[in-house]
Amino acid sequence: MKRTAKAIMLALCVVSAASCKNSSSNQSANKEYVIETDPAYNISTDTLLEKFPITFPTSADTHEEKGIQNRMLNGFNCWNEGFDAWKNWGDVLYSPESIYNVNGVRMTLEEYQQAMNVTLKANDILMGDFDNMIICGNWTAIRYQTTNRNRQTGVETPVPVTEFVRFKDFGEKGMKVDEGWGGTKGSSYAGLLNFITDEEKEAQRKMAEEIIATVLPETSDLNEKYPVLYPVEIKGEKENKMKDMILQDLDNWNNGPEAYAKWADSFFSDDIEYGYNDFTFNKEELKANARHYMQEKALKRVKIYNILVSDDWAAIHSWHVVNTPDGGKDVFDSMGFYHFVEREGKLVVDKCWIKEYA
Repeated sequence: MKRTAKAIMLALCVVSAASCKNSSSNQSANKEYVIETDPAYNISTDTLLEKFPITFPTSADTHEEKGIQNRMLNGFNCWNEGFDAWKNWGDVLYSPESIYNVNGVRMTLEEYQQAMNVTLKANDILMGDFDNMIICGNWTAIRYQTTNRNRQTGVETPVPVTEFVRFKDFGEKGMKVDEGWGGTKGSSYAGLLNFITDEEKEAQRKMAEEIIATVLPETSDLNEKYPVLYPVEIKGEKENKMKDMILQDLDNWNNGPEAYAKWADSFFSDDIEYGYNDFTFNKEELKANARHYMQEKALKRVKIYNILVSDDWAAIHSWHVVNTPDGGKDVFDSMGFYHFVEREGKLVVDKCWIKEYA
């Protein structure tokens, strides 16, 4: 069943752009009112999972992980009713020091709020299914479906949304976003730069230059070749095997189309559902798609921000370098979700979602 809300498609459409009603009488009647402890924002996880089931659920075992799961589900339960309502929910989800990377642009909370204020006046969002929520330590990676409705034209565009979020425990006030990455760098990047300072733009430029200048070391140790910028502990033999296979997938991609095609035959199941942006490919189609980007844009995957693993799912946020038509180079990030199954005694991926812009 579809649910309607006014929201931002740029980042945290479900969680940060969704807001609970908050009665001003609560604040005036109780001088000790703390929005983070308002019952409207703290419905139990079990109750919310009945209302908003996750299509591919994974476990949340620790106190920290359970806190993240509950915060995210409470956000999914709170629907946006304009900027002021969104900002109320933001007081629960964020701290004044929170940073959010919106489609590749790194923003302070104030800058993010400014961008949200503009976006909420232009778009409605039809919320669809919540696909998954992979929680590992103080990190989560989520994927969900939205349909963007332009208020002026009425044109609707389906958009799957992917996010990676690092949380911090604020005690009584619960888990809040420390830094998040909502959506990958894409066509909205240039417009979003208008919301940040010149100094921040310069920092973005330097970050891109550093990624472009990356030289992968000549080593067979893939953990050394592709160090994770924000590592989290991955427990269990199977889970670490999944992480190793994700690294092998990156490395085989960087070795060219022939190497990747051979690898893909063993990495993906014969019945693979490979979601790439707005398309779903079978095994032969995904290999053809990879060949296209390797040959046309010389796409190389060079920088890993995260690898999260929980149960049968793994998620990776990485950056790649591509050739541009003017002979230069540019960088874009990629968010991938992989579902592992055992077939004939070995692990393979039978479902995959990739969101990236190149």
